[in-house]
Amino acid sequence: PGGVVCTQAESIWLHMHIIEDIVSNCREIFKGSVNYAWTTVPTYPSGVIGFMVCSTDGPAVDFKNPVNPIDKTEDEKRPLKFYNAEIHSAAFCLPSFAKRIIEAKANLT
Repeated sequence: PGGVVCTQAESIWLHMHIIEDIVSNCREIFKGSVNYAWTTVPTYPSGVIGFMVCSTDGPAVDFKNPVNPIDKTEDEKRPLKFYNAEIHSAAFCLPSFAKRIIEAKANLT
C-alpha cells in the first residue's frame, strides 16, 4: 500500500506552462503529497531541470527533509561531490513566481 514516484518535470525557466499541467495532473492522480523540485544540470537548456516527487496516499510526506540523511561518518567513508542534506532541502525552494503558480494549482484541487 502506498508508494512514491519521482519523474522529470521540465525547467521553470523554459516550460512553466507545462509544469502547471504536470502539477495539476499529479494532484489528480496522487492523493498524498505532490511536490516540485529542481536542480542544476549544466548540459540541460537553461542549466536547470525540475522533477515531481509524489506519494500515492496516506499522511503528508515531507520530501524536503531527507529521511536518512548522510551523517558525517558515512560522508568521510565515501564523500559525495554534490549531494548533501542542504542541497536536498534547497531543491524544493522555488523562486517566487514559480511558487505562486504551483501553489495556485494546489488551491484549485
